[in-house]
Amino acid sequence: MKPILLVASILMVFPTLSFAKYCKDFKTHNEAQAYYDAKKPGYKPLDRDSDGSACDCLPGGTGKKCPKSKK
Repeated sequence: MKPILLVASILMVFPTLSFAKYCKDFKTHNEAQAYYDAKKPGYKPLDRDSDGSACDCLPGGTGKKCPKSKK
């Protein structure tokens, strides 16, 4: 029981750890952009190139500056 309380207290102290979002968490660019525009916790990683547009490589995005796929 104590480990659960420890994890819960850590998440309360550092809420951004539990709310960090990534493009893989969204299905479309518009969905990610709405989250980014609302500036909800953990929104900053959604705009990797700092152009104000979140998750450009998701369906509906520009498709520019996408990360290279690992081979």
